[in-house]
Amino acid sequence: MENSTSVKSVAYPYGIVLAIYSIIVLVLLYAFNVDQENWVVGVLNAIVSITIFVLAIKKFKQNNNGFLSIKEALKVGLAVAVISGVIAAIYSYIHYSFVYPEFAEMKYDEAVLQMSEQNMTESQQSQALEMTKMFISPWFFATMTLVSSLFFGFIISLITGLILKRENPAH
Repeated sequence: MENSTSVKSVAYPYGIVLAIYSIIVLVLLYAFNVDQENWVVGVLNAIVSITIFVLAIKKFKQNNNGFLSIKEALKVGLAVAVISGVIAAIYSYIHYSFVYPEFAEMKYDEAVLQMSEQNMTESQQSQALEMTKMFISPWFFATMTLVSSLFFGFIISLITGLILKRENPAH
């Protein structure tokens, strides 16, 4: 037996908490019409997310008799990221498909306005708008939610693992 605690026992509760937090933030941003690119929101989300990842890894270490390898930290962090990312991605798809479908239309209109200000030719605009359609679809938003969760989870888990590692001398 590699360790005395399972990754699942830690990852599920923390992953679900992070997913619920992410969903609540998306709903509140929509309800209060706050720009998602607001730097205060970004900093707050980063702090909360980092805290949840660190707490999950610390809980695993505590449950594992105070031992933690970098590999275990990455497993816990990525498991939290997968759980929260999948749940948040599903909600993101629902949100941008049914709750706030006009978001994609607004972004499309912004792109058209920017292109007209840049004096692009019609063929250039047509080509650029086809790409824009792909990048503003609910599937794209959901996919990016999952990918960013995994990337962020990996980086935070690696750093946390490097800081908190304490190898078990019995292994």
